[in-house]
Amino acid sequence: MGNVKRDNRLLFCALALFFFVFLESTLFFQTNLAQPGEPGSLLSQLPIQGASTLGLLAFPLKNRLVGEKARPVFMGAVTVLGVACLIGIAFASSPLVIACTGAVGFFLIGLAGGTVYWATCVRSRNVTRFATLIGSSHALGVLAQIPLLEFTSNHLAEAVVLSAGITALGVINARIWPPRSALAGFSAQREKRGSGHLKSSELDGWRLDHLTARTAIIVIFALVLLFSVLFNTLYTLIDIDSPWTSQYTDITPRILMAVGGFAGGVLFDLHRARYLGIIMFWMMLLSLGAMLGVQAGAPCAIGELVYFLGSGVFMTFYTAVFIWIAPFLRAPDLWCSMGRALNNVTAIALGVPTLLVIDSTNPVAVVVLLVPVIIGINALLFAAGMLDLHPRPRDGEAPTASDAAPAPADGEPPVQSAVAEHPASGAAPSADVAAIDPEARLGDFASRFSLTPRETEVLAAVTADERPLKHVAADMGISLRVLQRHLTSLYQKTSTQSRVGLTKLFWE
Repeated sequence: MGNVKRDNRLLFCALALFFFVFLESTLFFQTNLAQPGEPGSLLSQLPIQGASTLGLLAFPLKNRLVGEKARPVFMGAVTVLGVACLIGIAFASSPLVIACTGAVGFFLIGLAGGTVYWATCVRSRNVTRFATLIGSSHALGVLAQIPLLEFTSNHLAEAVVLSAGITALGVINARIWPPRSALAGFSAQREKRGSGHLKSSELDGWRLDHLTARTAIIVIFALVLLFSVLFNTLYTLIDIDSPWTSQYTDITPRILMAVGGFAGGVLFDLHRARYLGIIMFWMMLLSLGAMLGVQAGAPCAIGELVYFLGSGVFMTFYTAVFIWIAPFLRAPDLWCSMGRALNNVTAIALGVPTLLVIDSTNPVAVVVLLVPVIIGINALLFAAGMLDLHPRPRDGEAPTASDAAPAPADGEPPVQSAVAEHPASGAAPSADVAAIDPEARLGDFASRFSLTPRETEVLAAVTADERPLKHVAADMGISLRVLQRHLTSLYQKTSTQSRVGLTKLFWE
């Protein structure tokens, strides 16, 4: 368990550092690119969003070509080049040189980000509150900029701090970069599942089990795309008449984004993401209401509040959903970072065109043009089952624990629920819980961790109650030493170190 906690801490640090490096590099780049007394050009989004997206999409190639022994050297080279690009941006005087150097630097940041997302995808099963990890690391990365914005006016000091962040990210990436066997493991699990519907306890709250992996990724891809269109349009709309606010330089927007990201992560983790769709539905309504309100004469601060809080929630949403679904797809090391790549591409595609349309058109008409986007988001949320707080059974499956069991007719046995709350950490499950569809839970767990039939039997026995191991061995008709050998194998496969940890992982 200690190794798992250490890996999770490294993962959290890597995510927070990536968010900090990306955001601070964006500010640093735009500040140097801007002409004296003028804001950075909208064209600066091309090297920022475009080059970093290419880096994210290029990561699978890097993941397959770079051998495990060469990875520390490779990450060291990426880190050195990244710092060199930073120095080039700081001391170059030509906007063209700054733009070209920045494009190379953001491509390298994209490569580093791809490593972080892939490591997060591989280790996500060992994180109890995964969305909270994403949201809190984003919040920390955003808030880490505030001391620089508030107390540091020295350009050189900013460059030194950013260089330190890039270096630390490179060192941690070299440590957490998963081995090549992780790809083979995902491939083996995918072959075992076949092309059927998604079956995973991590997706219970979504009700995605009625979709195939291909259909699910199409729905999620379209959903993130439409939400990205909505939020980018909202930002362009409120930014026109509100010059005081900036996503890159003001402190208040950063606090709002941090709060939104953290709150989104906490809420998404409730009941295995059951409220994820409802939360995003309300974010959609609030965004639309903010656009209409601002155009009706309401203070721009309302639109800014909704946008920056919503952008934090949205970041956690698109990061988590793609990492959750990536293991079910081919090239999971590509899909795990697709959320950020898709958001970046949308920002590039919509930035200048949306600004031109809003400048030359009645803004209310622009909101009307978003009606198909609103309809599409609702249709996709419904198709994914994300709007059903109390999902009913599908195709003969038993009702969930949150559904009230109907009163049995005279002479009929009571209907039992197929899912129950897992026991407290380390506690033995109750007899009622143990009697509720144990084969399905056991089979899913054995499939996830590639357990042998004998290991599956041992798992069922040691997690059923708190009997001493010698009594478990006697009931199974094996020696205590044989039982302990099977337990050691179970601990290795599940990255746990004790019976309590194994029980907690099994019942979560």
